[in-house]
Amino acid sequence: MSESNRLITVFAEQVRTRFQPDRLESFWDCEPLFRKLADPGFVEAVLVAQLKALVADPNHVGDWPPKQIMLHRGAGFALSLAVFDTPRRYIHSTPFLGLYAPIGGRPLVVDRFRLPAGYDNAVFDPSLKLERDAGLTVAPSEVLRLQSQQFAYDFQIGEPQLVLKLTTAPFQMLEWLFSKETLHPWQANDADLSSTQLRVGAYLLGRLAHQSSLAPLQDLAGHANPNVRWAAIQSIGRLSRSEALKRLKVALDDPHPHIRRAAKKSLDRAEQAPRKR
Repeated sequence: MSESNRLITVFAEQVRTRFQPDRLESFWDCEPLFRKLADPGFVEAVLVAQLKALVADPNHVGDWPPKQIMLHRGAGFALSLAVFDTPRRYIHSTPFLGLYAPIGGRPLVVDRFRLPAGYDNAVFDPSLKLERDAGLTVAPSEVLRLQSQQFAYDFQIGEPQLVLKLTTAPFQMLEWLFSKETLHPWQANDADLSSTQLRVGAYLLGRLAHQSSLAPLQDLAGHANPNVRWAAIQSIGRLSRSEALKRLKVALDDPHPHIRRAAKKSLDRAEQAPRKR
């Protein structure tokens, strides 16, 4: 085992003893561990190990999401090394907690915005507006806390910046995108890729419109994510009008206001539409 892999293994074991995913605030107890790891010597060793693996085997495939090396995936947390090289078009809310440490000689510069009063991550509201809070400069020897329940962050990227990241799994449903000009939200995306995949799957099953798809769509109509629930209900409408009406009536009492409103509109249209003979 290389020295960098040994350090990662020890670090992950220590994180597991401190971080309890069902108690998010315990994540901050990992900061002293992370500070010790956020050293240029450690990052250099990681990169050398990756290059040696490629030299030894040109077909080697590491755990490399775009512009990132995934160093460890644990129960409810992940350690990675990322390159920040392009400013984002929007200001993104962060659906996870994070600790970020710039590596190298340059600081990490970020504008911090306070999330608006009345912000409910699961209920997209374009009338809300971010409030400018502070400009932060995080030196290479320092660590930035991503306090996602209160703030959104806009990283100011001049030159490519290497950043060591420790993050929790997403605990919020959506990632909101705010306009940099107006500070109002523009759109919201699923924070968890699996929810997006389920929505797309539900949509495709509806397009295929085969009766064998009705049972899995009925299951998805009870999913915890409201976007998945609604996609399933819409696709059920392509397979069975009676089942869709039944689901829409249940959705009138859905816990999510957007689902309740959409269900009412759909039922109103169904009542006004002429019946086929």
